[in-house]
Amino acid sequence: MQQQPDKSYMLIGTWKLVNIENRDGDGNILRSSYGPKKMGLISFNDDHRMMVVIQDGREHRPSQRPREYSSYAGTYRFDGETLVTRVDCSTVPDRMDTDQVRPARFEGMRLVLTAPPATFDGVVNYRNLTWEKIH
Repeated sequence: MQQQPDKSYMLIGTWKLVNIENRDGDGNILRSSYGPKKMGLISFNDDHRMMVVIQDGREHRPSQRPREYSSYAGTYRFDGETLVTRVDCSTVPDRMDTDQVRPARFEGMRLVLTAPPATFDGVVNYRNLTWEKIH
C-alpha cells in the first residue's frame, strides 16, 4: 500500500470555528452542538502538533445541562483528505492514546472536518465542523 504524501502545510496556522452542522441519518438538520454561540479554535504547527478547544460560548450556562466543552491535543498527520490526530491529552479520557480520524475538505478558504457520529438525547448525529483560518 502506497503512503499518501504529507500535506500538513495546508493546515499550519490557527483556525476559528465558524459552524457546526448536525444532521440525523435522514439528513434532517438537528440542534447544533455547543449551543447557538459556539466558539472554538484549532491550531496546527509545523512540528505536527495540534490542539483544539470548543465550547458553548453563551454568557450564562444553559439551564438543566452542563456547558458543553471539549479539548484535546496531540500529533497529527494529513494527506489532503484525512486528518489523523494521535491524542496525548484530552478532557475526554476515552480519547487518550487513540487516533481521532476526521475526513477533511476545503470549501474556498474554509476547512470542513467531519466528526464521527455521536448520540445526543438518543439520536445519532452526523457532524460537520467548519473552520476559517485566522493566522
